[in-house]
Amino acid sequence: MVVAVTRIPARTGFHLRALACDTRLTMHNVALSMTKVPHIVLFGFFFLLTAVQFDRVDRKMLGWSLVATFVLGLLVELEEGPTRTGNCRLTDVVPDMVGALIIMALLVGVTMIVRPRIT
Repeated sequence: MVVAVTRIPARTGFHLRALACDTRLTMHNVALSMTKVPHIVLFGFFFLLTAVQFDRVDRKMLGWSLVATFVLGLLVELEEGPTRTGNCRLTDVVPDMVGALIIMALLVGVTMIVRPRIT
């Protein structure tokens, strides 16, 4: 994770400038952000990797994995601002969370099929 987090600033030789992020929470920005399919796929995969670290599927695992995915997505966006390596847009966290929620729904669905409740 350390390598992944430092990769963006390393591309610019750690030359940082003033934070330049689009923090407007508009539907136009959300629509632009939702076209970022790699964000959906990669952060969904990150959610899955985080979830596998727990021993069972429960609220605790889902909650912590979702928080970790959100924090990583926010960190990536905050790194793109001072390095000017991408479109630093606050709404770019939305497709990250969509990817995580898709994987969360799949995990819960598979768990319900594989281990049905005994009543």
